[in-house]
Amino acid sequence: MDHATHALCFFAAAMSRGDDADAAAALLLARAHGAKRKAAEETALMLMLYAGYPGALEGLRVLNTTWPGRARRSREGTPASWRKRGQALCRRVYGPAYDKLIPAVTTLHPDLAAWMEEHGYGRVLGRPGLGVVARELITVAALGALGWERQLVSHVLGARRVGASDEAIEAALTAGAGAADARARAIVERTRERARRLL
Repeated sequence: MDHATHALCFFAAAMSRGDDADAAAALLLARAHGAKRKAAEETALMLMLYAGYPGALEGLRVLNTTWPGRARRSREGTPASWRKRGQALCRRVYGPAYDKLIPAVTTLHPDLAAWMEEHGYGRVLGRPGLGVVARELITVAALGALGWERQLVSHVLGARRVGASDEAIEAALTAGAGAADARARAIVERTRERARRLL
């Protein structure tokens, strides 16, 4: 993984846990390694999926304080285009598990399945400004910091499916573990061992 993406993983992990100081340090490091501000904006926006609106809002506040700039509104498209883009990306990330994923999420709640594809994958993760491999690695770091084990395992596998190297996945897990509490660190370690068997 390149140094800029690695630093963005640390930013996402720190902000997922509400650590403004470490998040700001990670942003400075990302900038020093040539990250574009747009990539940092996209990373902060992604936090909405893992740390809720508070995480995204605070992540953007830290970004604007640490790395001043002006974000521009994107031309986002329509719900139909988000759903199409989201389904394609979700299939790419989940691979053969996709055909079981959607019915399983629909069983939990049909609205959540629609939101996941349309909003999560189509509107947030499928946006331009940050590549799919970087987004998956950032996702791994954020989920590791928060200790969401099922989702973490899924996105470790997803990162591999979209082309992330084993070394990059390991670095993203380490970034997540660095921001995690003891419970989440144990989950990262279990996931790390499981990933070694599965990848």
